Amino acid sequence: MSLKFDVTNNAYLRSLYRGNAELSKKSERKDASKQALVHADTNALIKGAKVLTSQSYSDDEKLDTKAAKAKFYLQMKSFADSYNYTVSSTEELGTYDAKRASKDMKALRKKYKDELEDLGITFDEKGYMKMSNSSFDNISRENYEEMFGKDSEFMKDLTKISRKLNRHIDYQA
Repeated sequence: MSLKFDVTNNAYLRSLYRGNAELSKKSERKDASKQALVHADTNALIKGAKVLTSQSYSDDEKLDTKAAKAKFYLQMKSFADSYNYTVSSTEELGTYDAKRASKDMKALRKKYKDELEDLGITFDEKGYMKMSNSSFDNISRENYEEMFGKDSEFMKDLTKISRKLNRHIDYQA
């Protein structure tokens, strides 16, 4: 399995993979079963969504500091990495449930394409999420609330897809 996206391995990503932190590293994934990867990736994606939906996106000056923007970028990048790992492992698994989840994730990307692009978030031809570093410097954090805040339909739908797939994986296999 050759992953076609970059991963920024950091403490935020490892925390999303708590209990399976080794699977947050590309180099450690090759020996894991497909089921274990999908299980770990969907768990991490669900945790990443929870982190982002519990954020404060208000127009608070403390959130506009360089350190706060860097932390937010790393949290978003970790979410994107777990999303990309989920896309990859789901595609590799190839079961009915995995194919259904892939189809649902593709529909979700298409539905929110314009809103995400406005935030500097795009998807390549394989469905991997890409983030523009400069968008985090140039776009107010408050603008991310609609797509990633607690009332975000995008995050609710993505979490629902991830949970459903996670429940249908026999990761002991």
